[in-house]
Amino acid sequence: MCRMLLANRSGVSRLVERLGDFPGCKTLSAFLRGLELRDGGNGNGVALFGDGAVLHYERGVDMQPERAAALLEGLDYEWAVFHSREASIGSVRDENCHPFVIDGRHHLVMAVNGNETQMTQLGRVTGDRTDSEFIARMIVEMDLPFPETLGCFCSNFVGIYDGKPFVKKGDRQMLKFQIGNDIVFASDFPFGLADITKPEQNYCWFDGQESVIGI
Repeated sequence: MCRMLLANRSGVSRLVERLGDFPGCKTLSAFLRGLELRDGGNGNGVALFGDGAVLHYERGVDMQPERAAALLEGLDYEWAVFHSREASIGSVRDENCHPFVIDGRHHLVMAVNGNETQMTQLGRVTGDRTDSEFIARMIVEMDLPFPETLGCFCSNFVGIYDGKPFVKKGDRQMLKFQIGNDIVFASDFPFGLADITKPEQNYCWFDGQESVIGI
């Protein structure tokens, strides 16, 4: 398993305000560190998106949650993606850290939590890629329908597709924290945090629109 987050800038600010009420998780840095400790630790990554482009992209095996928190709190952006990797398919190296940023027929920023073993060998023979990166590249290069294609997989997905934020919940935990237009999707939140909902399996949130997809 891995841990990840998708949030708008105001959602991050709102979450930071609420975290002050939770001992041991009073800061965004502590919150992201907690995500890493629960199911991560093999590399972290952040992508910040705004004005139709990726404004900042940083990932690596040695990237610390404190660095990710500093970026999320210190920079201006519209949407942020954070991912902490627990390696399953693919070696522990910078190139296998999420999120992946893919340009082609479409522009895709994507982070994944799950194992799509049917894609493992295809990833290996196309450049020693992980199953997650192979799926991201397949969506962009084959111009597959989005987000319907995500419904073919059991994993959780978050990211930005052609400027539109998305979340697809598969068979891993995904929670939503929302107050008005302030929104954060994350693999976990402090127990007792208010304004949390638990989307059902195959839930899809695409550019603010909710649906259920899957095959």
